[in-house]
Amino acid sequence: MTRKDKRQADQAASRRQPRPLGRAAPTRAENPLLLIVCQGTVTEVEYFRHFALATADIKAVGLAFDPAKLVQAALDLRAAAPRQQPYEQVWCVFDKDDTPPGDFHAAIGRATGQGLRVAYSNQAFEYWLLLHFLDHQGGGLGRAECGQRLEALITAANPGVRYDAARGKHVSRELFELLEADDPGTRPGHTSRRAVAVGRARAGAERWATDGTGPAYQESTTLVYELVEVLQRHLPGR
Repeated sequence: MTRKDKRQADQAASRRQPRPLGRAAPTRAENPLLLIVCQGTVTEVEYFRHFALATADIKAVGLAFDPAKLVQAALDLRAAAPRQQPYEQVWCVFDKDDTPPGDFHAAIGRATGQGLRVAYSNQAFEYWLLLHFLDHQGGGLGRAECGQRLEALITAANPGVRYDAARGKHVSRELFELLEADDPGTRPGHTSRRAVAVGRARAGAERWATDGTGPAYQESTTLVYELVEVLQRHLPGR
């Protein structure tokens, strides 16, 4: 057998050998990870966790901190992220509520200055949910009144779905689906309540921006729509 024949025989035998066990299979690239640090420990966390994203992953945590401490916690969580998969975006979700204006503005300024995104609401996160049912574009709306009006609107839309502003304020799967359903004031299958709420929230934020009023005095307003716009880019079919 010539050297050439031997080499060809060895190559053929090598091809017939079974592949070694334990060889790592190719893996898909991991989705970008979005960290959402919420002041509320129930409503906000449950709401964001219901988003079933296709091209990103969400880590939503609830910390009952004032805005300043919440921003610090978000910075600490970002710093502690594994080097292999840092957070693509870090969002702070907090309310004006009874936070003094100076403290509220300082928290927003520090967060944005450190590269965090802020989705504040004045006065409360419930205002974002309310906009799915009602175009409230003027005047103050305190937390208690906002929750009561939201609960009444949810019951009117579907008596079988509960929010319970007095106890818990849970965002169940049924409530989330109601928020995501077609808006009854638009053509079926074309505009969701979420899309309507985004438009209403943006209109309010733009109005405040043009008049130069500081965030602590922008009652009622919410920037949660900016975070939702990011999330919906990662929904299936986008």
